[in-house]
Amino acid sequence: MLTIQQITLVRNNFRRLAPVRVDALQEVYKRFAETAPEFDGQYHTSLTARGRTLESIIELSLLSLDHPGALFATLHNLGREYANYGSWQDSHDLIIDLIIDVFAEHTGEAWSLDHASAWRTVLQFIVKGMLEGAKSRAVA
Repeated sequence: MLTIQQITLVRNNFRRLAPVRVDALQEVYKRFAETAPEFDGQYHTSLTARGRTLESIIELSLLSLDHPGALFATLHNLGREYANYGSWQDSHDLIIDLIIDVFAEHTGEAWSLDHASAWRTVLQFIVKGMLEGAKSRAVA
């Protein structure tokens, strides 16, 4: 479970990254294509569209972190919607690592191990909720 300090750290970092967020998240997908080209071919949208989608999912999640039960239900529904979209279900650990690396680079000297830990916890929570939704769609 996230602490109030972690939630604040992640929210503040995300706000500070606002001017470069879409570019940073496009960079995540560029690196993903270089690192795992076998998965990248499954996406049929531009890097910009992928970056904006990821930004929206993260932003929605950060707005709702104070209400994890409601957020988890929202993520579950998103997972159902995105069950057949790209390769995120098989490559989420790599994507999390890439997001953290890119955010660290764009944050610069202000980045800390606390940032990395808090972001990892948030992103894993997002993935867990979405994976459960995707699995429930497969069962239905």
